[in-house]
Amino acid sequence: MKRVVLGLIAAVLLNACAAHEKTGDRAAAVGDWKSAYSSYRQAVAKEPNNPELKLKFDNARERALQDAQQRAQTCAQVNDWGCALAESDFALSVEPGNAEIAGFRAHAAQQVALGQLDTAVSQAQQGQYGEAVSLMDRALQLSSVPEVSTRAEDVRRIVITQGRVQADRYLHEGNYIAAHELAQLVLRLDGSASAWAQQIATEYEHFITEEVERLSRDGDAARAQHDWIRAQQSYASALSLRQGGRAASLEAYSRHMGHAEQRLASQDWHGAADGYRAAQHTGQDDGYAAQQLERVQLRPYRVVLRSVLVTPGRPDGRAWVGPNNDIFVRLANRVTQMAQRRQMTDLVVDLAMSLPHENRPTLRVEVRHPDGMHLTTQPRNGIYTPYDAEFVAIANAFDERRVIFQVFMDGPHGSELLGSTEVPMRELVEHRDVSLDGRSILSLRLATSVGDGRVPGPSIGMANVLPPPPPPGRPAGPPVHTAAPVH
Repeated sequence: MKRVVLGLIAAVLLNACAAHEKTGDRAAAVGDWKSAYSSYRQAVAKEPNNPELKLKFDNARERALQDAQQRAQTCAQVNDWGCALAESDFALSVEPGNAEIAGFRAHAAQQVALGQLDTAVSQAQQGQYGEAVSLMDRALQLSSVPEVSTRAEDVRRIVITQGRVQADRYLHEGNYIAAHELAQLVLRLDGSASAWAQQIATEYEHFITEEVERLSRDGDAARAQHDWIRAQQSYASALSLRQGGRAASLEAYSRHMGHAEQRLASQDWHGAADGYRAAQHTGQDDGYAAQQLERVQLRPYRVVLRSVLVTPGRPDGRAWVGPNNDIFVRLANRVTQMAQRRQMTDLVVDLAMSLPHENRPTLRVEVRHPDGMHLTTQPRNGIYTPYDAEFVAIANAFDERRVIFQVFMDGPHGSELLGSTEVPMRELVEHRDVSLDGRSILSLRLATSVGDGRVPGPSIGMANVLPPPPPPGRPAGPPVHTAAPVH
């Protein structure tokens, strides 16, 4: 096993070496000696005892060194000292002990540094103090000859002199942040300015304290209005001035609430719930996140059809069934008028139950749920019919899907649709007790409660509407009102 592993390692190294050698060969073929040198160097490191490879490396090294020196000289002749410095840096990396190259490199670095300092002086005179100091620092890193140091002192003097004036101007204008930043820059260059810089720092800290509180209050106002984006932005602005404090947890709370509301708008219930939980964990919830979490969580609900009251007769005044005698007409008119004025009262129920038996239709309610459930109650007689039939559905308080309730009258020749009404699931979840109406439906009463542990589908007094069995050789027809008992 050990031999196999060692063999695999050797194969990998050989492949890598061959790849670097081929890359070097391609670069050498087009005269790109820097790339050839780099590739051959990697190949030799993996296969140091290969004489042919070492010969290629030595040749590429010599050619790359010559090219770099020639280019450095050419760049220097046209005062392109940045190019000359880069080429001499490469040449020194190839031959570190070459004093001639090192001397040329030092001269090129001096020229680059002086050019940078000329630019820094111009920037300082134009009020670009931070940029000027940064460029001055880079120049001093490149070269420390007296000429460079003297020119750097010019930059330093301008920044100190003009910077103090500009910082005081910023302070007078109320731009405390700019004043403080510039004062700290001046202090870095001139230690004697410490008292002056400290005075500005004191005023800056006072401003920051007040500004953080102002931004936090703005966030509080937006949070009270559930404007989570504006609240989060206000708290984030406060944190950009000073980390920590009450803005930190409130920024996180607003951010999580904003995320939750976005997920809610796209009906990503689980994502919304995660956002509300995260908001609660910040410790800043005033109860709203907990309330929304309770409302958004999907759970089973028992929807109970309590009762149905339909009009005593058809729109033209005729009874649904039976003759139109005087007793029916008087009761029908009174039931309709009182139901419309007083809704469902005991008196309305008593009047509906007083309707002659021959005028009492056989009613049945079908339920069509967006989950695909198609359910029916058992048929019962009377224009008022208590059912207490129920089904279970998964929903939450934001579920806009609509449930359709259809009231049918069954007869010897089939079923007739008397009326239909519908309601969004969220209304059933939120209000729990709902009374609906519709064409010929005076009242369809529903009650909803949490059905933890219940399985979606028909329950007490409800059954699935089943399609009839197809005749031999024919496809199944549309569903008929055949009840499948629920056990």
